[in-house]
Amino acid sequence: MTFGDLFRQLSLLAALPAALAAGFLAAVIVVVRDWRAVLLAYGLFSALISLLLAQVIPTEWALLQAITGGLVAVMLFLSARQLRVGPAPGADRALPAGLRRAIAWPRLASLPAFRLMALAVTVVVYLSVQDAITLPIVSPLFNDLILWLGLIGFLGLALHEEPLHAGLSLMVVIASAELLVFSLTQQRMVVGLAMAGQLILGLDISYLALSHGLALPPLREEDG
Repeated sequence: MTFGDLFRQLSLLAALPAALAAGFLAAVIVVVRDWRAVLLAYGLFSALISLLLAQVIPTEWALLQAITGGLVAVMLFLSARQLRVGPAPGADRALPAGLRRAIAWPRLASLPAFRLMALAVTVVVYLSVQDAITLPIVSPLFNDLILWLGLIGFLGLALHEEPLHAGLSLMVVIASAELLVFSLTQQRMVVGLAMAGQLILGLDISYLALSHGLALPPLREEDG
């Protein structure tokens, strides 16, 4: 038995646990603020998506998702490590009062209680529309996972204004689209374009994270 056959068999046997774990990690990417935990979650998430994709596309193509996700995670880790993503505690108090009032609403998303409440609302929406939305030529497991990843990814885009978390939320949405597109078509060109697009997007997110971080007061070493 070749490695490809073994990987496909593992994908079929672990389909439900992998889908549940991928859904949980997607929620971690959106809800958790610590960049190290988020990047670790994204790396594991990419590996699980790769495992699931092996059910619908050749194994060597599916493994590209794990490689691409790992490269994106490394790029973002280097950017975030260099800058210690986020301002120092209390740094906003040095801003003018008018500017503090202007940024008060976006910073609501930094409150753990608010993010958990938004996640709970998303779960309710998901359970409400789960049975009503059926995608063609897609297994029921993929149908549910595509819907959940789409909802949770768009939630992350709505919650986060800074590039690192918003960019990873967009990556979750792209993973949802990949599960759908690759279930409908198994074209090498489509897979290649999707992986190349993710790498380019990862570079863009890294650049934006650096630019955003340079505009903020740096974190002290004990805050990193």
